[in-house]
Amino acid sequence: MNDQKQNQRRREIETAALEILDEKGYRSTSMLQIAKRASASNQTLYAWYGNKQALFKNVIDQNGRRVRDFLHQALDSRQDPLLALEALGIHLLRFTTDSKAIVMNRAAIIDATETGILAEAIEMIGRKEVYALICALMNELIEKGQFKQDLDAEDAANSYISLLLGEIQIRQALGVIPPSTEEEIQSRAARAFDLTCYLYNKTMAKQAP
Repeated sequence: MNDQKQNQRRREIETAALEILDEKGYRSTSMLQIAKRASASNQTLYAWYGNKQALFKNVIDQNGRRVRDFLHQALDSRQDPLLALEALGIHLLRFTTDSKAIVMNRAAIIDATETGILAEAIEMIGRKEVYALICALMNELIEKGQFKQDLDAEDAANSYISLLLGEIQIRQALGVIPPSTEEEIQSRAARAFDLTCYLYNKTMAKQAP
């Protein structure tokens, strides 16, 4: 099997794994069930992933790659960092508040008392990779004079993330609210961007009511 076909097969297996995870819950999901749903052999799943924790860890990494790639591209291309910040919220909300994210967050909570692998994967992507890139974006905004010069990049990143996400992930994991719609994502991202600019951008702060 060439690389392209193997990658496609992996995506099919991971899609099947998420379906079963959503239907049966983390503890009741097995590699055998995933193999049957994906029309794959159990041996193939163990050869490629090792166990279900590693399989779902790979799903988390694949989902997080979209946000990482966007931020890397924005920083590497030296595009207007304010435009990058405006677009960031949409990418981040799609990654953190869709149905996949909710299912994985619930699984990570359960796995935290067993192996902790899924929680560690989410922490690695969220805190150590995406958060670090958001801090770098904020630092670029400061260096280019678009945000206040005495601003701490980490403080700005924390404020932005709080404005963007709030308690939505916790409430979704508890089943209080459903996955975010595209309209909700667009609206919430725009609000977080506007409020962050009112706080830290000199020009837009003057326009605040």
